[in-house]
Amino acid sequence: MAVDGAVESLVLKYGDELRTFRVISLDQISMASQDNEDESLAQALAAAIPGGSDDNILDGLPLASGFKGKLRYIHSAPRPCDPLFPPPPGREPEKTRLSSHFLSLGVEPTRTAGNSVLISPYLKEQEEGVLGLGVEVFIYHTKYLTTIFVSKADTNGYITARNTTKPACTAFLRWLVNRERRKHPHRKIVVSLFARAQSQYLFPGSAEQSSKHVLDDRQLIKWWAKVLDPLLDLPCTGEIKPEINGYVTIPGYDAQELRSYLPRTQHADGRSWRAGHPLGELAETRGVSTAAPPRSLLPRFPDDPKARFIQELDDEVGLAEIDITSSPSKHKSGRWNSVRNLDRFWEAMEFRQECSSGRVVGFLWVVISPSQVVGKDDLESGASQEQLSQNTISSEAAIEGTPTPTPKRRGKRKPLTGPVVARQPRLKGGSSSLTATSTDLDGMLNSVRGDGLLVSREGYDKALQTLMHLDFANVEAAARSTSKWLAEVRSICGLSGDWAVDLVGTAAHPPARGGGYLYPNEQEAQVNDLGGIVKKKRRAGDVGAEADGPAVNMLSGGALRKKPKPSAT
Repeated sequence: MAVDGAVESLVLKYGDELRTFRVISLDQISMASQDNEDESLAQALAAAIPGGSDDNILDGLPLASGFKGKLRYIHSAPRPCDPLFPPPPGREPEKTRLSSHFLSLGVEPTRTAGNSVLISPYLKEQEEGVLGLGVEVFIYHTKYLTTIFVSKADTNGYITARNTTKPACTAFLRWLVNRERRKHPHRKIVVSLFARAQSQYLFPGSAEQSSKHVLDDRQLIKWWAKVLDPLLDLPCTGEIKPEINGYVTIPGYDAQELRSYLPRTQHADGRSWRAGHPLGELAETRGVSTAAPPRSLLPRFPDDPKARFIQELDDEVGLAEIDITSSPSKHKSGRWNSVRNLDRFWEAMEFRQECSSGRVVGFLWVVISPSQVVGKDDLESGASQEQLSQNTISSEAAIEGTPTPTPKRRGKRKPLTGPVVARQPRLKGGSSSLTATSTDLDGMLNSVRGDGLLVSREGYDKALQTLMHLDFANVEAAARSTSKWLAEVRSICGLSGDWAVDLVGTAAHPPARGGGYLYPNEQEAQVNDLGGIVKKKRRAGDVGAEADGPAVNMLSGGALRKKPKPSAT
């Protein structure tokens, strides 16, 4: 056993294989192989999803079925996009790049929730399986911040294996986070999402499937908090010891009311869940003062209730979706009239249609800050965070008092002369897999490791739009829709076969309790002794004795006395 300060590493032998374990605390042990640089997405999911187990039969409990199906993962390369945060007055927009990721898990038609019904001839011959789980994630890259936004996640009830959806979502997000940490070890990472209950997100018609379990607003917020909770146990990478905290906020809820939505898992190194939001911390990371206009502190995600409200506030004061640095005198300070700070913004969100009339929308974040070590990459990348923040504050103060100086005029460009050389047409932002050759596809597809299929941005959007117009109302319709979607993706990339990776869960099932299963970080509930306030159950003899007596108490006529009538005068 190798000891390094408060962290211990333990090497155990499983057959012919050596596995290394890292002890974070007495209650939490994480396998170091999960954060191996060579770990593929398929390996990460297989290690997180429980496999089949018949150990419960010895205890008289039902058989725990494991997941066995296919993994399909498509993603696009980072490309320039609109800034996630609007810039403060006098600042240039942040250069932002966006990459899209879509994960799907499928099962054979005979292993779906409808396997008890008669299998049609089409389902017997269909080999692609049925899509059962889909997760879409957007990753925004800036100089100092990486934002992993969970856009959509949906199931359709066709995956019958227990405890599959939650560990699959956690493993996918952990895999993305670890990959970003390896690429940019000194950059802050934030995982963000908003939880809003809806009958279907990615699989049209799946709401009609009786086996689909739809959570309400409050259940969904707690579910996502449990999905993100294992991210607080991420180990160190090299010499960097990250500071990780989770945040939950619900418009209209105070800190005391939010406590019921926070996971109660104990984490090492002071990591915990907090009621509130990290927008001020993220602003300082970006070099923006917390005193900047609220619109510059709030991100704008697709289909986000916050983004729609921000757009309405911008329209009220004439702040269009253009570069506000072009005319600061016209746009003044870039502030709204009715909402002057973040606290007022969240108070106003309570009265929005998405957050009123009994509806609840939760906003969740997990912030990973490698704050204890500053690498050479950060020092060589330009100005430090402190200098950038000071420059921002001084520039904002100058805007309040004096107008922005006119930029220097550029010299006239000389006219071009000489012969015109024709260039081959290409898509903006680099090459596209829509026009890729078979040789290029070898670099895009790595089905052996399960790292997915790289497609162009246009191809990715077309694949997701196709999925949104299919039908998953029943097993056969879902199987046909799956085949149609796979054919569309293959035509986009010029593939002749399927890029799926066989996936079998290998994780051990959590211990059973009350016919169900505990999640890895879920603590046993304490038993409250109610003997002093709960009446004991009557014995059979006592019940029989009472049955011998009269069921109705008869009152004699002498026991009743009529009220005398008042005499008439």
